[in-house]
Amino acid sequence: MHGISSFFDGKGSFRRTFEFTGYGFLPSLVGSLITVPMSAYYISKAEMPKITITQLQNPNVIKTIMLSLIPKSLIYSNLIVNLAITAWSLTIWTFAVKHAREIELRNAFISASIPTLLFGTYQTWNILKIL
Repeated sequence: MHGISSFFDGKGSFRRTFEFTGYGFLPSLVGSLITVPMSAYYISKAEMPKITITQLQNPNVIKTIMLSLIPKSLIYSNLIVNLAITAWSLTIWTFAVKHAREIELRNAFISASIPTLLFGTYQTWNILKIL
């Protein structure tokens, strides 16, 4: 975010940007307070099937077992919560970059959204490839 904001003539120091954008990770704690108990509930009720060593070496078998233990509704709800948390973080990061680098809100949004979109896409892709 610091590097991208330099294209918009940002004037603040890296340390200040680092300090301000750090607050954007606080929503992740809130998200964990939601998703961890949900996951723990489903995992505590899961029954592990008996599998052999040969089956453990097959990625398709492992994927099938994982999907049988974790329902798709949990995966989708975690995805929705994670996307909401990412949007909340993006809002904080936008204002953090705006104030830390002394740039316009539009430019701060662009500076914060590029890494956020890349990370959000990566997160979503990893979750959806499980399904």
